[in-house]
Parts: sequence; structure tokens; C-alpha cells
Amino acid sequence: MSPVAAHPPKIEPDPIRRRIPGWIWPVGMAGLGVLWLVKTVQPAGQIFFPRCWLHQMTGLQCPGCGAPRALHALLNGHWEQAFHYNALLVMALPVVVWMAVRGFFGWWTGRWWRNPVSHPAVIAALAGLVVGFGLARNVF
Repeated sequence: MSPVAAHPPKIEPDPIRRRIPGWIWPVGMAGLGVLWLVKTVQPAGQIFFPRCWLHQMTGLQCPGCGAPRALHALLNGHWEQAFHYNALLVMALPVVVWMAVRGFFGWWTGRWWRNPVSHPAVIAALAGLVVGFGLARNVF
């Protein structure tokens, strides 16, 4: 009988030294490029910034109307002006930052924090908030 070769033990990668996936760099650079473009170019009247089809067809503002201008104002430090353009975007920033930090640390350490935003009741409440904001900005 020939001896059966034992498989070497599987070595788990050190969570602190995880290899960065290849797609992170181009996506990150493209994101930084878009942020730089929004910061330096005023979105109003530019052809390469998206137009809201709902506003063009009906004159009503959707919940996302004013978001490029609000992001431009935020990136330039004009918080009050950003809140005037799109209050929902400004108020959503803490949630977006929390989700980004949670995702980064989960990827880096392999331990994921509990995500209350993915609970169905929270998703329904956020959807109701977005719809309510869209209605309120056209009524008041």
C-alpha cells in the first residue's frame, strides 16, 4: 500500500492583512473623480449632469431633485444651501457614513456589525420617509 498524501492544513489569511480586491482601485478613483467634478463644477445648467424627467414633464420635484446641487454645496462647505436644495440628502449623510464605515470595518476585520438598516420595518419606514418628503416638498 502506498501512503496517502495528507493535504496540508488550510491557512486562513490574516484579517489585518487582507488583500484589496482589484476592482477597488478603479472604482475608488472613478468615485473620487466624480466627487471632484461635482465639487468644482456647478451642476445647474450643465449638460452632463442628469436632469429629472419627472420635473421636466410635470413641474413636480421628486425626492432626488436638487441632489447634485446639494452635493456641490456640501463639498464646498455650504451646509445651509445644501439643506435648501435637498434636505433629505443632508439628513441621510449620517446613515450613509455609518454604512460606509460598517462596510469597511467588516471587510477589513471579517467581523460584521449588526445592520439595523436592513430590517424590513426600517426599510419600510425609510421608503415612507422618502415618499413623504417627495409629497411634502411639492405641497408646502
